[in-house]
Amino acid sequence: AVPAPEPRSACGAFNSPIRCRCDRSEQRERHHGGIVANACNAVPTHTACDYDWRGVHNDLEKNVYAGAYGWDHSAYWAISELKAGVDLSEWYKTRTEAEFYLPEFKELADHPETQSCWHRIATFDPMGMTARPPTIAACKAKLDLPELKDLKPDGKIVLDSLEIVTSKCAVNYAWNLPLLSQRLKLTEKDLRQALHKYSRDDRLLDPAVRTFIPAVGGATIYTFGDARMLRDPRTETVVRVHDECIGSDVFGSDICSCRPYLIFALRQAVECAQRGGVGIVVYFRKEGRSLGEVVKFRVYNARTNQEGGDRPETYFHHTEAIAGIRDARFQVMMPDVLNWMGLRRIDLLCSMSNEKYQAIVGAGIQVMQRVDLPEDYVKASMRVELDAKIASGYHSDKIETEKVASELMQLSAIRRQCGRLYDLAKQGQLDFFTVHEEQLSVAVDATEKCLRGRFPHLRVPPHSRLRHFDEHRISAMMGSWACDQTEKARRMVDLVTVSVLLDAGAGSSWRYIQENGATARSSEGLAAATLDLFSDGFFSTDPALKTRVNSLALKGISEEALSRGLQVSRSNPLVGVAGRVAVLRSLGQALEDHPEFFGRELPRPGNMVDYLLGHTKAGEVSLDELWKVCALGLYSIWPLHPNGVMRGDVWKHSRLQSDEPSAGLVPFHKLTQWLTYSLIDVLDRTVGLRVTGTAALTCLAEYRNGGLLIDTGVLSLKDPTWLQQEVNVGTELAVEWRALTVVLIDRLAGELRRRLGLTEAELPLAAVLEGGTWHAGRQVAATRRQDGTPPIRIRLTGDVF
Repeated sequence: AVPAPEPRSACGAFNSPIRCRCDRSEQRERHHGGIVANACNAVPTHTACDYDWRGVHNDLEKNVYAGAYGWDHSAYWAISELKAGVDLSEWYKTRTEAEFYLPEFKELADHPETQSCWHRIATFDPMGMTARPPTIAACKAKLDLPELKDLKPDGKIVLDSLEIVTSKCAVNYAWNLPLLSQRLKLTEKDLRQALHKYSRDDRLLDPAVRTFIPAVGGATIYTFGDARMLRDPRTETVVRVHDECIGSDVFGSDICSCRPYLIFALRQAVECAQRGGVGIVVYFRKEGRSLGEVVKFRVYNARTNQEGGDRPETYFHHTEAIAGIRDARFQVMMPDVLNWMGLRRIDLLCSMSNEKYQAIVGAGIQVMQRVDLPEDYVKASMRVELDAKIASGYHSDKIETEKVASELMQLSAIRRQCGRLYDLAKQGQLDFFTVHEEQLSVAVDATEKCLRGRFPHLRVPPHSRLRHFDEHRISAMMGSWACDQTEKARRMVDLVTVSVLLDAGAGSSWRYIQENGATARSSEGLAAATLDLFSDGFFSTDPALKTRVNSLALKGISEEALSRGLQVSRSNPLVGVAGRVAVLRSLGQALEDHPEFFGRELPRPGNMVDYLLGHTKAGEVSLDELWKVCALGLYSIWPLHPNGVMRGDVWKHSRLQSDEPSAGLVPFHKLTQWLTYSLIDVLDRTVGLRVTGTAALTCLAEYRNGGLLIDTGVLSLKDPTWLQQEVNVGTELAVEWRALTVVLIDRLAGELRRRLGLTEAELPLAAVLEGGTWHAGRQVAATRRQDGTPPIRIRLTGDVF
């Protein structure tokens, strides 16, 4: 039972002098001088804090409210009651024996941690599912959407019939007038008078009546995956809050982008659930920005029939000219449904609206990443609406793709953009991390200890994929090849390329059992597995030349085949298998798309050796040439971001945004750089080709190098609870962590050289990483956490880390 709120002293019915505390004589005289339809001018003795969701719940059950139980259907209910001779207002308070409360919503709502967020709710009764009368109800459903028929069935979220399983929850409103007025930055009196003007309900003028049932439609929450998982801080969440547009959402009208964005968000939500997370799409009945269809259609007519045709610069002008206002939705009311679910973090928010974003953040919910509607969802007829919204301040990822992509693929862009975030960190202006410069010596201590232990002579080899292979096996394999050194170089480039691209984090549970019975994990395990696959001809279509990689074999790789080769099973899970398969298949296509690097008759990674040898001078080749092959030649292998604009290891950070198209983007190119470091080593070993200009490469911004900085106190999270959560790689938390790692490892390397008395030529960054920070990060992690995992959990997808 919910305890009733303590009775509060307040002025009673309007025009009653009892306990009146009108604060000005002229108001008092008007107030008591005659009967006027006006709210009491008394200063309420209750505050918004006094009357919370419990008060709303109790008043609804006691019939103490303004408005009509029936909402936007109340007029129909009134006629139906008269026709049927049944008191529906009482009937709806009853519960039948067949009542069923959907467990995932009921248990989520009953959880104390969920209810800890309810103090923010001002627009409905959070206990409405079991209340009398009910204001919340939930049920199971299947969605049959033609645009989503390409989703892969999993038998749980997407059925073999291609129907999508969802749980949906309808919410009707009951407004807490004191709290809502505070949120809307209105006086309670003014809010009551405004609502009275449009409802003519005199109970709104009684300050003792503090709950109002508005005659508007409510909201429906569609969830994908088990909503109870929201109580686990590691659960990934995708959210869209969508306002009704029946013309587009239901009938496919193409003057706006509402249905395309809804479908895109549903796809993201379903795919999130298929990854083990929870997708949430909330559908609000706010037709035409809560102005209604009559206003909306008048605006459509004005837009399309104006001189010069429909155009962005007059988009909002016509709405304001016809409706008098631009928007009637008041998004600060929207996040209540998210607080009802106890949502604390949104990993991916599918929304361009800054008003929605600010309302959600203002409601205490952390938004980790926002995504726009991809361009391929947008028809030409929708362009006016989108361009007008972007011009008015809507969030946009739109960039001049080719130009900006070219800028961000330059190695210099990595240090430049990371340095900008580092400068903000020094000023205390980042949202997630604080830098402790005085602790850098602790990280240097750990690195020096690791380096001296592994290489006491201080002759440190470069960081390379070759370090992860069994050296005796590699030497024996190369010795068995009856070919010249150039072909040996090609084959080693083949091996290293596929091995690096598969080396994107294995997770803590996966292991690989080698032929000799030894067990390998993490990067070393993936190296052993890819060497076995390479030797068995998995990447070649020519059984006579197994130890080779070609495009046709790569394009034919299946998830099932790769899983078998990597010994993946339910008891031995490897994260991101699908992502790795997609990268390998895309690699096959990229090899064919760039014959200038990879050959025409038999496209293979190893053919880059011939390209590089053709650009040598005195046995040396510039890093620019190798980077061109890796960055330009393999650019298309990286998956597009959900927004359909950016590709690969490039992420946004809002603190860097400006008028420059690329200003807010931070590149890391971790796997591309990992491949480049490894190829430098291979070329030197096989054909003695030295790559110059390697100082342009940065440290690999991943969880071992970055973990070292957190575990030694160089970096700290402003909110330590993030250490118990799991985040996507595109979140601003991860972007800050990785950017600071790039800058601070450079500084660490300089201090380490000073201590060891070595020059940069004697101890280049590649040696610092190998000697070095990567292994030190692993060693320190093992002393801090029993399973040796990094301090921050990043969701691995198989295509970044």
